[in-house]
Amino acid sequence: MSEYVDISLDEQYGRLVAALGTGRPISAGRLLGLPELGEDDVWVDVAGAAAIAGVNPRTVTGWLARSGPKRQPFPSPYRLMYRLYWRRSAVEKWLDVSRTD
Repeated sequence: MSEYVDISLDEQYGRLVAALGTGRPISAGRLLGLPELGEDDVWVDVAGAAAIAGVNPRTVTGWLARSGPKRQPFPSPYRLMYRLYWRRSAVEKWLDVSRTD
């Protein structure tokens, strides 16, 4: 039986940023209860969405609370059991569009 691992949002965010910065593969396991995605897409949580967008996780939650950023609002999350998830492809598409604005 595996042991429960307690990790903070800031720790997870730091690990994801480091992996994205060095091009290392990022673990992306399936989550029971979320819809199945295609082979080229995965679900990301707040830390993952923030790492992809290049912002602090609290910035993402602030954008959600205020429907921001004003020019290009952040994608709406999929909610499951009070947790927020995004398709990685949706965050990457948002990032591409927001960079061209």
